[in-house]
Amino acid sequence: MDRLHGFPQPFPDESLYSLAVRYHRLLSNDSYRRTSQELFGVYSRTCGSILPCCLGALSQRLASAYSVEQLIDRFTLLPLYEPFLNDSKSRAARVAMTGNDGTGLKMSLGITASGFLKHASFRYCERCVEEDIQHCGSAYWHRIHQASGTCICPLHGEVLRGTTFPDGADWRCMLFPAEVAGSPVMQSLGGPAADEVSEMQFWGLEHPADVRNLLAKNFLGHRLDEMGFLKAGRVRLQALKSFLTPRLLCSPSGNEFEVLSCSWEWVLGVVRPRRMVVQPLKFYFLCWLLEVGLEHLKSFHPQADICSGEATKGSDTGAPVEESEIEARRQAFSSSKNVKCHEKPGYHWLYRHDRNWLAQYVSGHPFIRRITGLDDWAARDEALSRDLLIARDQILFSLGKPQKVTRAALSRRVAHSQDFLRMPDKCPISTLLMSDMLESDHDHQVRKIRWAARQYLLSKRSALSVVYRFAGIRLSHVTEEEVLDILSVAGELR
Repeated sequence: MDRLHGFPQPFPDESLYSLAVRYHRLLSNDSYRRTSQELFGVYSRTCGSILPCCLGALSQRLASAYSVEQLIDRFTLLPLYEPFLNDSKSRAARVAMTGNDGTGLKMSLGITASGFLKHASFRYCERCVEEDIQHCGSAYWHRIHQASGTCICPLHGEVLRGTTFPDGADWRCMLFPAEVAGSPVMQSLGGPAADEVSEMQFWGLEHPADVRNLLAKNFLGHRLDEMGFLKAGRVRLQALKSFLTPRLLCSPSGNEFEVLSCSWEWVLGVVRPRRMVVQPLKFYFLCWLLEVGLEHLKSFHPQADICSGEATKGSDTGAPVEESEIEARRQAFSSSKNVKCHEKPGYHWLYRHDRNWLAQYVSGHPFIRRITGLDDWAARDEALSRDLLIARDQILFSLGKPQKVTRAALSRRVAHSQDFLRMPDKCPISTLLMSDMLESDHDHQVRKIRWAARQYLLSKRSALSVVYRFAGIRLSHVTEEEVLDILSVAGELR
């Protein structure tokens, strides 16, 4: 296997594609196909991807100057995704990137299903280009700029620009950043969300082991508990939704963020993955939604996993806690508007580290359950019966082809219909009335034939098949004599 003698020296946070472009320019190759053959021994179609393949062959051509593991960790975006993968998926991804076939790699990591790829582009920062030329002698493609959700440069805080390759070409043009005109990937700075998410993703790319530790220690669970969104280890969905909705309205509206800002339900998949691969952007964006910054991620040191119940077992308080932290926890707990003490933020932490103060607070703030008045089922039954009569009239006198009076049709028009459907003993009048209102197949077909006779001016001479077709009847439950009588009456009325 041929060795490479002119491979360029990597720059900080440089992508593998950027190294390939510089190699291509250094050797003055006339096409990407030739460059690919020299680097990988095959025509690789993934060189421009965030997760390129054929790295085993490239490592051998570099005479093991860089192992496959080093190529993956230093020049691809897999370290950004790897903390969110289990061991089997992580090994499979590295095997795929080592070999020549990367088919299905992005799909297995959930990137394809995320919907972020439609916003992908080759991005660069204009200030990075200027500084790279000044300090390195050449502009190059930064890894972090190509990550989904990175719309702001984490180094300079400027909006990135997306590259449009000339004449409908793609990355095989082998161009440097800013060699062709680029357009901003966002119309504005996008507020603090885009900036902070870019900074957190950059930190996560450089420190995958720390991110893996955050996930292992259930960082999001502790944060939800601090904010009062957990109750006995379960997420309080309505409270969380009420908090997230206005925050989502303030989030960036363009690019990858528009996939996330239209709904809050994806949050549950991040908090409780259930064997699903969490996208890094979703994790870091949720951190911002929960008012978490990069410093919170760096300084997180949990004492116990609140969702597993460790924080409530035993009386051992563990390592000493600073007075300032205890005072801050007490203040957050006592200032919470939650009526029940065990639903206030930090209840489990105080139970473990400051139990005496917590016991005094709970005894001084007892929860008094309000006793609500008993339901007046007789009045409710009477109101439901009136609603049923109105619903029956609405069905019978509705425009268009007659609708059958069924239990489901009546229930759809009556508020709280489950009251008498599930508890017929408490609503005897409504239950009996509904039974009397239900329409048989025969009566419904009679109404349909009368409607068809008026609508289509059918006469007694019309064939029965014609009448049934206009009335929408397939299996007849009426006799021929009844049909003729209906048609004759309709003709007399005309």
